[in-house]
Amino acid sequence: MKPEKDNNEDRLNFVRFWAKYIKTHSDEEWSEQQKVIISSLIINSRRFYKELAKTEEGKEKIKELIKLKL
Repeated sequence: MKPEKDNNEDRLNFVRFWAKYIKTHSDEEWSEQQKVIISSLIINSRRFYKELAKTEEGKEKIKELIKLKL
């Protein structure tokens, strides 16, 4: 994959790359890679909220976000 002119082209290239990848690799191989990505997203999200909760302003932001999700 090579960088393109804009984000849309980059996204389309990645989708094509990933579609080809999952067709040419075992379910176990590509799902393990997805697990790594998803786990890292969860860990980073938890870190973000933990840091945000350290300030009063951050706690208020978390409360706002919770209200928006409901």
